[in-house]
Amino acid sequence: MPSEILPDVFRWSEYSPAHKVELASHAVWNGRRLLVFDPIAFPRDLELPGGHGDLILLTNENHVRAASTWSADRHLPVWCAPEASVELPGVRRWGPEEDPTPDWIRIPLPGGPGGETAFFDPTRSLMVFGDAVVNLAGCGLEILPDKYCTDPVRLRKSLRKLPPFVHAVFAHGDPLIGG
Repeated sequence: MPSEILPDVFRWSEYSPAHKVELASHAVWNGRRLLVFDPIAFPRDLELPGGHGDLILLTNENHVRAASTWSADRHLPVWCAPEASVELPGVRRWGPEEDPTPDWIRIPLPGGPGGETAFFDPTRSLMVFGDAVVNLAGCGLEILPDKYCTDPVRLRKSLRKLPPFVHAVFAHGDPLIGG
């Protein structure tokens, strides 16, 4: 069941037996557009402001998940980092010429999975993480285990460059709200 975890910030999740971990998706409404991050299956009872989204953002190459279904069913563009090995029809790559999130700060996190990117919304002090940082039940907040990184040392150095934030949501695990 989807929940509004902050004003206009929505989360839904499901357990993946194949991955043996909870998969979470988030949608953020900024008053003009609805950004959908790493979408899993669309819950039937999901009601979001602005409809079912304006664009899909993948935080890394491992988070294609249900993006192709969302894109096809709702005619949404899918965006990812130039470095991500994502093979979807019509996938777009952000960069200096094309910025799908001008109100957000995209933070590349090399060393994680291909194209790993965190997104920071300075107006909410909200950080959206893909795999670089997880907050799994029973484990708590932790950096992605080394065996899933392309370069664990580089990922840790990348994470040191994050700006301060108050709230964080994760593709795997519970959100951290406040403090």
